Amino acid sequence: MINASMVFGLDGDDSEVFYKTLDWLVKNRIETLTSHILTPYPGTVLHRRMEADGRIVDRNLSNYNTAHVVFEPKGMTAEELNTGYLWMYRQFYSFRNIIRRFPRQKAQRKSYLLFNICYRKFGKFTSALSRLIPLQVLGRLAAWISYRT
Repeated sequence: MINASMVFGLDGDDSEVFYKTLDWLVKNRIETLTSHILTPYPGTVLHRRMEADGRIVDRNLSNYNTAHVVFEPKGMTAEELNTGYLWMYRQFYSFRNIIRRFPRQKAQRKSYLLFNICYRKFGKFTSALSRLIPLQVLGRLAAWISYRT
């Protein structure tokens, strides 16, 4: 499977970046998505530059995890960046877009559906299930379903 790893909040990004990116991902049938918010880690050139520009708004290091907005973006508000980041996951893993991205190759379909439905769409349920059934067992079951001929 192809996993797209996207970083949002670059200085050239505006609030339209989420719609354009989702459209591209769906049109190209990208199977999985890992999305991130730009994070200017302390000690990096990016952090020093943003600090000098007065753009660092959160100094709580526990928020420096690519899932929180810790700086003031240039092309959108911090709220738009956070909202767009969350929207991207909801839309990408919506049933509609899971179906629209459905693989053309028959051999990829079972693993695609297991990942997109069990792990991403219903991840909380799968996580709860793993408290009853060890992850090793669930993993072997998923491999058996995905790769048996």
